Amino acid sequence: MRKATSRLVAATAVLFLTGAVHAAGFPVHPIRILVGFGAGGASDIAARVIAAKMSEELGQQVVVENKPGASTSIAGQAVATANPDGYTLFQAGNANAVNAISKPKPPFDILTAFAPIGVAITTPSVLVAHPSAEITSVKELIAKAKQKPGSIMYGSSGAAAVSHLAAEYMAHEEHIKLTHVPYKGSSQAMTDLLAGRVQIMFAPISTALPMIHDKKLVALAVTSDTREKELPNVPTLAEAGVNGVDMAIWSGFVAPKGTPADRIAILGKALQQALKSDDVRGKLAVHGIQTVPGAGPEAFNRHMKSDIEKLEKLVKDTGIKLGAE
Repeated sequence: MRKATSRLVAATAVLFLTGAVHAAGFPVHPIRILVGFGAGGASDIAARVIAAKMSEELGQQVVVENKPGASTSIAGQAVATANPDGYTLFQAGNANAVNAISKPKPPFDILTAFAPIGVAITTPSVLVAHPSAEITSVKELIAKAKQKPGSIMYGSSGAAAVSHLAAEYMAHEEHIKLTHVPYKGSSQAMTDLLAGRVQIMFAPISTALPMIHDKKLVALAVTSDTREKELPNVPTLAEAGVNGVDMAIWSGFVAPKGTPADRIAILGKALQQALKSDDVRGKLAVHGIQTVPGAGPEAFNRHMKSDIEKLEKLVKDTGIKLGAE
């Protein structure tokens, strides 16, 4: 009997150390991450790379499901009303900070409707132009826009998205008029940009890099404080003479409010292991996406509150209209 008990204890210890035993047997079946944008964009790329590594850490498949629309609110609402068991997660980020201040009655409160797990990634945007627009610098863009107000059309991943706000803020600061064409995600906007249907766009570096390298798009400036190592010859907007447009895209993961704390801890540990992984960091770095390890639940809420406050000030100072067009 003692030998049997000893073997059971030893086996349990091995399972615990290898991560096969979790609180209340969690997880015992696949976990879903709902992404509020279409496939192929920065958010989708990051979610899929991270999910693959989390699958290894958790011993269960973590799958990504795209539910684009309403500036990620469709996906967010689906998770906010899901069973709080830790098996349905939402990739939240900038879009939800915008929704908090732009929608009269948002379908959920991003700060109270979820149990945050952690911040995951950040990536700057790059202002790009289609070659047919014959714009090779921010200076030329501004000059053309002043010569023919409204003649330059820009794509965005949706009304009130970061790509929309960055363009409108630039237009406000430079006293120019641009025509906004919103889409349901950066990949759809990129398709029309590559076809020349819109002339410019503030695109995630992850989406634009291949097209820039293939000379299908012209990189004008990046939105980060310093130049990006993937585009060392491309100036920052500040270097190009436009100040204040420092809008990095970021996202993290949340679960429905009421999800047990032990399951949030398990998910958080798997997320942190994924973000620290050289494999994940390397796969995302080639797309200009940086992981943000160490930013857990409290850091997620601080980050979101800071974004909301920054956007509120931006709207107040500039009068940018965030409603759908």
